[in-house]
Amino acid sequence: MDVDEAFNKFSTVLSENEIKKLARKYGVEDERERKLLVVPFFWLMLLSAIKSGTRGRLSNMVSFFTATSYLIYPQMPITGLSRMAISKKLSDTNWMFYRGVYNKLLEHYIDLLDLNDIKFLSRFKDCFAVDGSIIRLNKTLENIFKSTCKSQAALKLNVKFSIVNLVATKLQVTEGKRHDNKFRFITKDPNILYLFDLGYWSFKNFKKIVDAKSFFVSRLKKSCDPLIVTVTDQRWSHLVGKRLSQINGALKGMVELDMAVQLSKSEKSPLKNDLRLVGILYEGEWRFYVTNIFDGRFTPCVIYELYSKRWTIEIFFNDIKHVLKLEHIFSKNKNGIMVEIYSALIFYLLVRIIIAIAAKKSGKKITDFSFKKSAENLNAFFVTQLTKLFRGTKSKLIEFFRKVVDATICICLKPPPRATA
Repeated sequence: MDVDEAFNKFSTVLSENEIKKLARKYGVEDERERKLLVVPFFWLMLLSAIKSGTRGRLSNMVSFFTATSYLIYPQMPITGLSRMAISKKLSDTNWMFYRGVYNKLLEHYIDLLDLNDIKFLSRFKDCFAVDGSIIRLNKTLENIFKSTCKSQAALKLNVKFSIVNLVATKLQVTEGKRHDNKFRFITKDPNILYLFDLGYWSFKNFKKIVDAKSFFVSRLKKSCDPLIVTVTDQRWSHLVGKRLSQINGALKGMVELDMAVQLSKSEKSPLKNDLRLVGILYEGEWRFYVTNIFDGRFTPCVIYELYSKRWTIEIFFNDIKHVLKLEHIFSKNKNGIMVEIYSALIFYLLVRIIIAIAAKKSGKKITDFSFKKSAENLNAFFVTQLTKLFRGTKSKLIEFFRKVVDATICICLKPPPRATA
C-alpha cells in the first residue's frame, strides 16, 4: 500500500458517514441524544485517552466536552452537560462499536506495513509476544473485577502483540485474579512464533503450538526438571539420561547449553514431543529457555535474542497506561470500561498508522520515531482541528492526516544515538 492509498483508506474508515454506518450496525444511534451525538462522542473519547488527570477526571471531561460543544452546535452550544450524562453515554454506547472501528483500522494498518527487518523474524509468518497487565479500578466494581488484593477491584488486560507490526491483535479483559494461562491466544495458523513468560507456561499450550506447526520460546519454569534426551555436542554425551538438576557441577567453565529434553515426568502429560533446552550464562547466572525451534542457525544466543523481543509488549503497556493514561479508568460499569480501553487502543493504533505513513514518506524506519512525541503531536492536531473530525468528510480527513504526518516527520524523530568513545 502506497502513501496516497493509505491516506484514502484510513480517512474512509474514520469519515463521518462510515462511523455512523458502523455505529448503526452495533445499535449505537442518535436517538434523543442531542448533547452527545455518536461522531463527536467518538472523537472526544479518543481525545480523552491522552488527557492527564486522576481517576476522578470525569469532571475534567464534562468541562472539556462543554467547552468544545460550540464546534458541534455553533448555533446552540451545550451549557448543562453533567457527569451523569457522560456516565450514561458510556453505559449505553455498545463498546463493540469501538472494537469494530479498531478492527477495520487494524486490517488496513497491517496491509500498509512491510515486513519488519528484525533479524531472524523474517523466518516466521508473524511473531507474537503474549503478556498481561493489571489496571486498578473503582472499588465499587469489586464484585465484577475481583483483584488478588482484598477490598480492591482490578482488571487484567491479556494481550497478543505483534512484534512485527507493533500492534495488539487480540485483547481479553478479565478480573484481576484470573490466571494468565486461561487466555486463548494460539491459532491454527502455521509458522507463527510465540514469546511468552511463565504465566502462560502450559504443556497444553506447548502441544497446541507444536500441532499447529508453529513455534514458541519460553523461560524454563523453576519447578520443571527436564530429562536430557540428546546433546548437540558429544563432549556433553555423558549428560544424557540425567535431569537438569543433576548436572550443575558439569556446567563449570561453560557459557552455553544446547540439548533436547523431555519436560514432563508424567505419562499422562499431553506433551510427548522432545523440546529444545538452551542455556546462556549471563552475569554469573544461568538463564534457561525452552523452544521447539531445532534449526541450527538459531543458536542459543539467537534464541536468547528472540526472547528478549518480548520486551516490546512491556513498552506497549507503558505507552497505553502512562502516555495514553489508561491507568486512570473512571467508568463504574463494564461497558464504559471497555469503551475507555478501546478508545485508548484506537488512539494508539492511529499513532502507529501516522508513524508508518511518515516512515514510508520519509524513508525512515518506524522505530526511528518516538511514540510519545507522535502521540502528543496527534493530540495537538485533534485539539486545534476538532471541526474537521466532527464533520469528517473523507477529503477533510485526508487533508488533516497529511498535515499530521508532515509534522510527525519534522518533530517526532528520536534523537540520534550518542557516539561512543
